[in-house]
Amino acid sequence: SANSDLVVLDEPFDGLDTKSSGQLNRLLKQLSTHTCFVFVLNRVDEIPAFVDHFAYVSKGLLQHSLAKPCAAKRADLFKLLHLEHTPITIPDSPKPAFISNVNAPLVKLTDAHVRYGEQTIFENLNWTIKQHQHWQLTGKNGSGKTCLLNLITGDNPQCYNNEIEVFGFKRGTGESIWDIKQHIGYISNTLHLQYRVSISALNTVISGFFDSIGLYQQANELQMRLAKQWLALIGLSDKANCAFTQLSYGDQRLLLIVRAMVKHPALVILDEPCLGLDEANRQRVLLLIEKVCAAKTSTVIYVNHHAADTIKGIEHTLKMEDFKPTYYEQHTAHSESII
Repeated sequence: SANSDLVVLDEPFDGLDTKSSGQLNRLLKQLSTHTCFVFVLNRVDEIPAFVDHFAYVSKGLLQHSLAKPCAAKRADLFKLLHLEHTPITIPDSPKPAFISNVNAPLVKLTDAHVRYGEQTIFENLNWTIKQHQHWQLTGKNGSGKTCLLNLITGDNPQCYNNEIEVFGFKRGTGESIWDIKQHIGYISNTLHLQYRVSISALNTVISGFFDSIGLYQQANELQMRLAKQWLALIGLSDKANCAFTQLSYGDQRLLLIVRAMVKHPALVILDEPCLGLDEANRQRVLLLIEKVCAAKTSTVIYVNHHAADTIKGIEHTLKMEDFKPTYYEQHTAHSESII
């Protein structure tokens, strides 16, 4: 695109950590002196400072546009994207909440590590998660956040090379992956990519009761009623019968978020849940996560790269940088000097 007169970038900052976003922003600013950029963005805080024309699109129509706006007009445009929501009430749990010994952890990892060949992603990681002790997981792109979460869920085969206890099960002692997954709700980019089945929006939410991609069991009356309540909560009741694969990325994301929460699992893992959401729905989801934390039926592990997306009620933080291999810092410094 170096010789292009016009470059369209659709969510270029999605999924990038703060440092990588800054590097990309500086590069684009340099290129903007001789290239016209059109940014398609959901987040107000990701609009580059050098952008001087704005257009706000809603429901397929251009609602507002500003050319080289003054600070006051720019602020007015931003206010349009911060919509107020009615109070959120979380639907009931389909069964009693998971109860463990209050002194026993939900998850315990001892000297955990992940290695691929000669490359160590992280090592010497000790982490204990107690019931209703909510955690935020932070780290740069490539630091091993998703690898760590997959050790917990059992989706990374290296979980059997580590000392891991989940819900009282010690890995490699005869438990099945479904013994673990029945107590977990999960949303991630990988799950979103894998969820390619053509079922309805309502059945997508119902599939969360059965931990399945697609729906292969008959929901009972209670599960059906609760799933409809979760659909209403995210404003998608009118799309209940629409095929998941025909919905927008943002609507799909909302469905997968409530799919992770619908059964009130003991552990809810939210790996960058707000990717692809517009400003209004991002705020809705952040408030929803806050309510889940306060409800004390689920313990939350939350991953995000944006300081603005901090959740009230999450008081514990695990920093992946504390567990990087000893050579990592020197290697990173060398790579950055090359850049």
